[in-house]
Amino acid sequence: MLKRIKRMLLLSIFSGISVFTLTQCSNDYPDSVYNPDASFKTNPTITQLQPDSALAGIDKITISGTNFSATLDENIVYFNGEKATVLSSDANRIVVQAPNVPADSLKVQVSVAGALNFAEFTPYKLMPAIIDYSDFDKFDETSGLAMDTDENLFVSLDSPTRIVKVGTDQKRNDYTATIRKSTQMKYGPDGTIFYVNAIQYLLKVNADGAGDELFAILPGAAYDLDFDQNQNIFCGGGPGDIYRVKMDKSNETKYQHPDVYIHALRVYNNYLYVGGTYSGSDGNHPKEAVWRHEITSADGDLGEKELVFNFGESFVGFTVLSLAFDIDGLMYIGTDATEGIIVVNLDGTYNPLYEGVMEGEAYAMTWGNGDFLYVTRKNVDEDKRRILRINMRKTTAPYFGRD
Repeated sequence: MLKRIKRMLLLSIFSGISVFTLTQCSNDYPDSVYNPDASFKTNPTITQLQPDSALAGIDKITISGTNFSATLDENIVYFNGEKATVLSSDANRIVVQAPNVPADSLKVQVSVAGALNFAEFTPYKLMPAIIDYSDFDKFDETSGLAMDTDENLFVSLDSPTRIVKVGTDQKRNDYTATIRKSTQMKYGPDGTIFYVNAIQYLLKVNADGAGDELFAILPGAAYDLDFDQNQNIFCGGGPGDIYRVKMDKSNETKYQHPDVYIHALRVYNNYLYVGGTYSGSDGNHPKEAVWRHEITSADGDLGEKELVFNFGESFVGFTVLSLAFDIDGLMYIGTDATEGIIVVNLDGTYNPLYEGVMEGEAYAMTWGNGDFLYVTRKNVDEDKRRILRINMRKTTAPYFGRD
């Protein structure tokens, strides 16, 4: 009888504990998030993206569709999961800055606050604005560039000094040994390459790449060169003189820029453009600038200098290193500034080329036969030293040496 009473007491205690435990656990569940009366916005849809493809990190893209929000922050746009910057929006259109995620088959998604589902569009193509061209890296000390009519790129290298030829397959091969690493090069008549190297020599590499030869001894040092339409070769460097060399190897000084060290030359529209650094004492003289001279005769005579762009006024402490022009007459200044390349528009205004994607320094530039600009990028960070190919989406002004 006593054992039976004990069993009944134990059962009562366990039952109480179970009831207590269940009672306590029933209060641990969170409140339900389900709201049967909740309402949601109509899901967005995407019908079109314009343009059909774009440059990654550069272009603005218009997304057309339905049920977007006119409140900018309520729209979130992804390209393969990479968030794009929304620039403007209304119910049927969103404009975004393309993220820097180049790919051929991107999935574009739009999320609108208050709607349950994403809108999706695929495939979409973002093209790279800039690529590393060939396999140049920090171990290659690159400088001058030249381009032939078949889009073969010639690159000057040091240690040992030589020129390598890079085909359209981006494979490089040694082209010729050289006397010294070039500062700048230009492709010339009959498949030749002319180059200067910051001393008094103008040198030529023959079309077969068998070697180079001294073409002319100049009155002074030369850092850059370019051809005009009469096959005159203009060379300039320090102490600011511009020399004209003819194909018969004769040469003479055509203009003097006192106290200016010339870094860059480019012929465009019957003018010789000159980029240089002034080291004199005249406080009114631009410290770093681009000037130009009209080419007044077939013999390469030059008119007085005209100031084109006072580079040092806006980019204090930085240097004009190279010059290029596109088919529309825009001038491109390669520089050691952070921006790399500065575009000077026809009205004199300027802007960085591909800001946020391009970085300096743009030591040498040569435009290919199509839409690509090739650049020697030097940088204080050795890991960023490369040869770049930039998609300009327009062609060059004439290079008279190779035309």
